[in-house]
Amino acid sequence: MTIAVTRAAEGLDRRAFTVAAFERMAEFGIFGPDERLELIGGEVVPMASKGSRHEGIKASLTYRWGRTCPDGFMFVPETGLRLDEHTYLEPDFIVFARSKRLAEVKGPDILLTIEVADSSLDYDLRRKPLVYAGFGVRELWVIDAARRTVHRHREPSSSGYAAVDEASAATHLLPAFAPSAFGFALDELEEI
Repeated sequence: MTIAVTRAAEGLDRRAFTVAAFERMAEFGIFGPDERLELIGGEVVPMASKGSRHEGIKASLTYRWGRTCPDGFMFVPETGLRLDEHTYLEPDFIVFARSKRLAEVKGPDILLTIEVADSSLDYDLRRKPLVYAGFGVRELWVIDAARRTVHRHREPSSSGYAAVDEASAATHLLPAFAPSAFGFALDELEEI
């Protein structure tokens, strides 16, 4: 399905949708059943389709963490993350303390967010970190599925992340805030 994109109102104010309105539109079938969408600052943003590399990495992490997730913590794949009344994202993974209910999780509660980028790398490296940092998400890892590298983002502020580095597939990464059980190297992941 091709998603129609308009630029007719460039330079003009636009109506900002709320997450509640966005969810109601989905309920009423305004969006196609297979459309992948997020809401950023009230604007509906179409997401790139997922490729086989993306899905393979996601499946491998889900399998690994399903066996190693420590008590007291949760990891949730592809959840609807409501950061405020105008921002709804679907990160590939979030990790947070089990003491929080998923519906209550906000930016500072998230110990680690992971985005797996196959065809969406530019967006996931440029726009998404600004959004996550602006909401206080402590640590974001963007996995480049094609080049097999991980871009780590730490030290959030309203203008982005102050600390960003890139790690090779062989580098064993440890999260700064989540338990070490959530650490991995891309080379360690089973091919699924």
